[in-house]
Order: sequence, then C-alpha cells, then structure tokens
Amino acid sequence: MIKNNNDIGFIHDIGSLDRLRQQAVNGEEGSEKEALTAAAKQFEAIFTSMLFKSMRDANSSFKSDMLNSQNEQFYRQMQDDQMASELSANGSLGLADMIVAQLSAGQSSDATEDKVRSEGFDTSLQRPQFSGRSEDRTSEIQSASAVKQPVSFDSPESFVTSMKPYAEKAASALGVDSSLLLAQAALETGWGSKMVKNSLGNSNNLFNIKADRSWKGDKVATQTLEFHGKTAVKESASFRSYSSFEDSFNDYVKFLNENPRYETALQHQGNSENFIKGIHQAGYATDPNYADKVLRVKAKIDEMN
Repeated sequence: MIKNNNDIGFIHDIGSLDRLRQQAVNGEEGSEKEALTAAAKQFEAIFTSMLFKSMRDANSSFKSDMLNSQNEQFYRQMQDDQMASELSANGSLGLADMIVAQLSAGQSSDATEDKVRSEGFDTSLQRPQFSGRSEDRTSEIQSASAVKQPVSFDSPESFVTSMKPYAEKAASALGVDSSLLLAQAALETGWGSKMVKNSLGNSNNLFNIKADRSWKGDKVATQTLEFHGKTAVKESASFRSYSSFEDSFNDYVKFLNENPRYETALQHQGNSENFIKGIHQAGYATDPNYADKVLRVKAKIDEMN
C-alpha cells in the first residue's frame, strides 16, 4: 500500500517521486493505480503551491515594508505550502482526480477492451446486489439477454427500442414507469448522441452520475453544464463509466437507493411525476426546469408506444 499523507514536506521532496516509481514497478498488484493517485496528488499540491507563489509575486508591487519583512515572507510561504497540501489532501480542486481519470482510461489493455465489449459479459460480477430498504425489489433485476449495443442511434425510436429492456427492469425495481427512465436517459444523453466519451468510446453513462469518492469503478473527466440559480456555468467533473448500458441502469437504481436524500422521492411509487420531481428537489440535477423537461420527453415516448 502506497502511503501519501500529503503533508507539507512532500511538496519539496523530489526523492518521493522516485520512491513512487519504484513502488509502482516493484510493488504488489494494483500498486500502479495507487502510485498514479499519489503522484497526481503530489502534482496537484506542487501546482497549487506554484499558483500561490505567482499570486504573491503579482501582488508584490503593493507590498508594504512594515508588513513585508523577511520573517513574514518566510512564514507566509510556509502557510501557503500548508494550504496547498491541505487542498490537495482534501481533493478540493479536483485536479488529481481528473489526472487519474484521464490516465487510467488510457491504460486499458486490449484484453480488458475485449472483455468489456464481449456480448456475454456478466454484469452481476461487476456490481454488488442492490441493498437498502428496497432490496426485495432490486433483487429482481437480473442480467438481461445480451444485446449488441449500437455505436450510435439513428433516431429517438431506435434509442427507446434499444434501452427499453433495461429500463423496464430498473423501473420495476423503483416502482415507476419505464418511459420515465427512458425519458431521463434521453434528456441526459440527447437520445444517446451526446454520451460522455472514454478511451473505448461511449462511457455508457445514461444518467450522467458523477464519480464521487465512494465510486470505485472507471471514470472519465469532461466539461459539464451546471446551473447556479438560473445561470448555466461550464465546469469540469468526473463521471462514472460503465461496461454496458445495463450496468448504467442498475447503478442508477443502486445510486438512488443508497443515498438517504432520495428516500422521500422513492416513496412515490406508482407516481412518475412526483418521483422525478422528488429526486430533482433532492438535488439530482441543478437545472431548475429538469423535472419538467423529463416529463415532456416522457410524453413523447408514451406517444411512440
């Protein structure tokens, strides 16, 4: 296990990078990923420290002799380095996570790619059984018959047809209409045409669930549009990446069931409108019109049927 406490010392300890290299090469299985994570955090801390220094230098023209002694500069530099270490250790900037996501995605081997794309891939080996208060319902979700997933979708109808088997099983577990989940996936991905990409192609993330610290699977970093009030702002974020569309539906059910903030929304079984409004109010999306947009798309899908 590679230890990286992200204290102030490591920012200036170049030798620690060599130790990381040795542990990655000579360590146990999985050490490469741990070394990558530790190195990314070191880089983030060094980068942040340099950023603080540049800001101090830019402000030097306004310095006061009385408040700019050598002792003050020395302790201020120590404070900046400590702050850089703390920001990196807490993942406040998210730079290390983005580096790990990008480099990990590029390290997938051909064998892994073949395994991910094989039609007989058993997703039950990749995800634990859903847990929580609705365990009896989520256990009904089984691996659907393998369906060859198209690279792109020619029309909204083709998207709905391809996703319907997975949506029906997930909807049964949540107690809502399958057309609601299809509508949500369609809105999030532009009917499958605007899914987040990874090194293998699509990330298969139909619900744009972000990769928080609890997520242990693959992830991909990209730009996303977030609303602050009524203002849309572009931000960088890491998203979960799945081996199949079925995995995305299964993880969506698991994600809602394991987050206490969605408990009230999950009580609206049989009422799709209250359900989508409930998860929206609980913070699933920042778009103030998110629930209404999903319901409008649902109406279109219902007309297809």
